Amino acid sequence: MGGGPAELTVKSCATAEQCVTGSLNLGLLKINSKCCSTDLCNSNKAPALSLNGKKCYACADDDCTRTMNCEGDEDQCISARVSLGGVQMEMKGCASRSFCSSETSSMKAAGITGRVSCCEGDMCNSTEGVKLSLLIMLVPLISSILFI
Repeated sequence: MGGGPAELTVKSCATAEQCVTGSLNLGLLKINSKCCSTDLCNSNKAPALSLNGKKCYACADDDCTRTMNCEGDEDQCISARVSLGGVQMEMKGCASRSFCSSETSSMKAAGITGRVSCCEGDMCNSTEGVKLSLLIMLVPLISSILFI
């Protein structure tokens, strides 16, 4: 595998509720799917994606401060707390609106179970609450130092 995620092409049948056309990139897990509804219509490979200028936070091990360039129609940043083999893992990355607004069953079909949230705007999937509370604590400390 050395260096990047391996590419795996999967072609299959799915119910309409499970099928989502779009892309999802969580670093280790990258899905680029295209749905169709006629017999043998999945003979073509999903289209290649190019960078679209949007950026989101991504996780590597326990570090969720890395950044990721989004591709194709990935217009949302996603945060997910997933369970893989009984191990809880925080994942962040880029997603198409279709993945974020789809039914829970399509997320489960993609292997994502647990808490999932999406947002719009560059780097919006950070831990802003922690940063904001830290800032609120630092303001009185700094002002007390200035007036001593």
